[in-house]
Amino acid sequence: MNISRKNALKSIFGALITLPVFSKKQAEKDFLAFKKEFSEAWRSSLDYTLKLYNQMPEEKFDFRYTPESFSFRTQFVHCLTFNTAQICGRLNIPNPHDEKEKKNGFWKNLTKAELETEIKDFYAWVEKTLFETKPEKLMQLESFAGGKIPVWRLFYALENHIIHHRGQVVCYLRLNDITPIGYIGW
Repeated sequence: MNISRKNALKSIFGALITLPVFSKKQAEKDFLAFKKEFSEAWRSSLDYTLKLYNQMPEEKFDFRYTPESFSFRTQFVHCLTFNTAQICGRLNIPNPHDEKEKKNGFWKNLTKAELETEIKDFYAWVEKTLFETKPEKLMQLESFAGGKIPVWRLFYALENHIIHHRGQVVCYLRLNDITPIGYIGW
């Protein structure tokens, strides 16, 4: 059975409203459907991210269109570090980047291949973290963007954050006379 994002969200919202009536087993089944659906979209996100990432030659990784803008490299580093910090802070789990970031210039000194590995590791870590998080924790409300959202929705918000920065990357490629690959939907 294929489940759409819309149907997964309906199931989750339905579980939120009627949670006391539903058995724990039903709630877990709903969250498994959400996790499966998100996982498929997340893998597509990784695929598209890497395709855009690999279009830029390594010698242009520090390109920025204005002095105050992020460099091409920093667009990706920011997504990894910001999203990881958001997840770790809300789930109260250790940040896998803490030790790396103690090294002076860690992110700036990575080669293109090394940063690509970090991107792949980040995507794998997010998926693993989602699957290891219990439904009760995913239902927990957390502050976000001036309001409160359930933790499960944070995963979509952070995917949206990556989409925003990938849009920036498309502009960086065009500014370097590189035609970005066509959009890959999920």
